[in-house]
Amino acid sequence: MALNAYWEEIGGLTFLPGTNRASDRFARASFLIHAVPKQADPRFISAVPGQSFANQAALSVLGVMRSVGVPLGITTPNQPNISSSLWRSVADQKNKVYFFDSSTSPNAFWVPLADLDLKEGASVKKLVLEGGKVYSGNAAAQFEAAPAFTFLPGKP
Repeated sequence: MALNAYWEEIGGLTFLPGTNRASDRFARASFLIHAVPKQADPRFISAVPGQSFANQAALSVLGVMRSVGVPLGITTPNQPNISSSLWRSVADQKNKVYFFDSSTSPNAFWVPLADLDLKEGASVKKLVLEGGKVYSGNAAAQFEAAPAFTFLPGKP
């Protein structure tokens, strides 16, 4: 927190730390998350899916996460705690929409839970993630039938 207070005093428009160390990434994220618009931005809202502020906000958070992530393939010798950001996800818990962004895909996609059949007895489905499959936009209709996950037996 002291480190964050230091960078708040410097101000993100003056200078932000730029390494891939967690403390630097935290300082950048802290500045950026406080700088994103807190209401629908008339300059961009027409390009936002559904022209909704909820989507604008979730996508702004994904943008912050992208800007502080470690690029795919980056490693730092003798620092195993610094590794590539493989994916990012944002949960809009009010509207029950989950947003996903993979470092191996050119697009973000989302899944509105209201578009899924989550009733008891509904068929088991999944999004296929292997083989370079790319999703974009609302991916709820692209779930495919799958076997149910088998849990290992518990041990007392």
